[in-house]
Amino acid sequence: MSLKITNIKVPIVAGIITLLAVVVMVKLGFWQLDRAAQKQALFDDYQQHANESTNNPVNLNLIKRQPERFEAVTASGTFDQKRFFFIDNQIQDGSPGYHVVGLLKLSTKQRYLPVNLGWVKAPRLRSELPQVELPDEDVTLTGLIQHPEENVFVSSEQEQQVGIWPQRVPEFLPEEVADVYQIPMLPYVALLSEKAPFGYSRQWQPNVMPPEKHQAYALQWFSLAIAALVIFAFAVIKINKQKQEE
Repeated sequence: MSLKITNIKVPIVAGIITLLAVVVMVKLGFWQLDRAAQKQALFDDYQQHANESTNNPVNLNLIKRQPERFEAVTASGTFDQKRFFFIDNQIQDGSPGYHVVGLLKLSTKQRYLPVNLGWVKAPRLRSELPQVELPDEDVTLTGLIQHPEENVFVSSEQEQQVGIWPQRVPEFLPEEVADVYQIPMLPYVALLSEKAPFGYSRQWQPNVMPPEKHQAYALQWFSLAIAALVIFAFAVIKINKQKQEE
């Protein structure tokens, strides 16, 4: 089937398929640009608050509002010595390991503040967990607030391990973890300051794909869309040329 327009025949089926492919690729390109803008905002927020981390952090023991993403905070309390978490599959300098998340019972609240204390190397055997120690006295710490990613769910593996401490989890999402383990906790995590006298290896940076990669992917999708249109145009020209020569 073909459509005749001013003596040029355009294959309808091939044209529809090409058009749909181009629309999809253009949408994917703009989606990547949108993701790039979101990631750039994430890095900008981190850099801004990281630079301000030593200047007037807000006191979580006193404020009632929810702190902003990467906002510098200070908190006082005691760590739960029994219940803490290992976030699995954390790579540092090419070595596999875990992030250690302790639960700080705030002195003025009835909830715990999850605190990422940093990275520890994984033991040789998967069945083993690292030996770690949490401060056993009252502490006052500073850190940056990390909000959990949206639209991510806790693995069912966690439900099978309830009652065993410490816990190894695939990722730490405070609200879901609080529900599974029945622990009242705040809906965000504090990244312990790299200057703190306790904790483990800490090299905080947003652990996401940088905006430059999203921009590169967007360019690829737009290039593919243009290539599809060019190929289709050449195909139409060739078909019509062959018709004229017959």
